[in-house]
Amino acid sequence: MKTFKILSLSLTAIAVLGFSGCGSSGGGSSTTPTIAFPSDAVDAEPTIENAEEVKDVVAQNQNSAYSINAVSTSDSQNIAIGMKLISDTTMKIEKNFYALNETINETEECSEGGSINYSGSGSETGGATITYSFNNCIDSGITMNGKITTVLSNYNETYSDYTYYKTTYVTDLLLSFSNYSIKILGGSTTDITFTDIVDTYTANGMKMDISAITDTNGEKNGQENAVYYFKNQDYYSTSMYQTQGKIYINNLTSYVTYDTSYDMSQTPFVFDYNGLTSGEAHYLMANGAKVKVTVNGGEATVAVDTDGDGVYDLSE
Repeated sequence: MKTFKILSLSLTAIAVLGFSGCGSSGGGSSTTPTIAFPSDAVDAEPTIENAEEVKDVVAQNQNSAYSINAVSTSDSQNIAIGMKLISDTTMKIEKNFYALNETINETEECSEGGSINYSGSGSETGGATITYSFNNCIDSGITMNGKITTVLSNYNETYSDYTYYKTTYVTDLLLSFSNYSIKILGGSTTDITFTDIVDTYTANGMKMDISAITDTNGEKNGQENAVYYFKNQDYYSTSMYQTQGKIYINNLTSYVTYDTSYDMSQTPFVFDYNGLTSGEAHYLMANGAKVKVTVNGGEATVAVDTDGDGVYDLSE
C-alpha cells in the first residue's frame, strides 16, 4: 500500500481523535453497533477549562506523525507503535490477497504473544473487504483486542490502487499498555478518500470523514461528522484543515462545533516528523462564544471570545 508521505494510509485520526496517524481502516458488518452520541450533550460553556479540553483533542501532545493525545509523551510513543502495527498489518495483508483475487482466512502470531486473524476477499480492480481480529495481540508492550473491517473501492489506474477506504470498528478496539487503556468504541467510522493522484506511488491529498468515540482511562471524547482535508506541504510536512463537525469533550457531556465562518485552509495545522508545528482553528461554544486554538513553534494555546464580539477576552 502506498503512503500519503508522512501520513500512513490509515491516518485514522480516531486513535484518540487528536489528528494522529494510526493504522487500520474498515468497513461495516450486519452486527456492527452504530456509534451514538449523547442526545443530552450541550454546547460547551465559554471557559478556559473547556477550551483546554478542546485543545487536548485537536492539538495536544502531537509529538510524532504517529502520536496520540491524552497521554504523556513517552506513552504516546508506545501507543503509536501499537497503532502503527495495525497500519503495517493492513498494508501487508491487503496487498497480499486482493491482487491475487483471493479469499483468505488466516491467523498470524504476534511478536510477543496472542494473534491476529485476517479474513476477506476481493479483486484487483473490483474492491475488497478485509476483517482484522486482534486476540490478546502483544507487540512492543501493547496488548490489542477487538475487530476492525476494511472496505476498499474506487480503483485508480494511475495510482494502481484503491482510493477510497471505509473504516468501521466492528467491536470496541482496546489497546492496553503501562497504566493506560485506550478504547475506540465499536461503531466508530472513518472514511478516507485519496486525492491529487500523481503517480503509482503518490497521492498528494486526502479527505477524511470521522464519527467516532474514544475512551482513554475512562474519559471519553469524540468527533461527529467531522471532515478534514490533508495535503502534502513538501517531503517532510503535511497540512490539515477542518471544514465541519462537532468535537465532544467533558466525557461527552458537551461539545464545540467547527466554526464554518473561519477558513482554516488559510491557517492549516502543519505536521512534520516531530509533530504539530503551526496552525489555527476556531470552534463555536455556547451563546455565540468562540474558542481559538493556535499552534506556534509546536506549542498549542487557546483563547476564548466569551460573547462572540470578536474580542478574545480569556486566554492561557
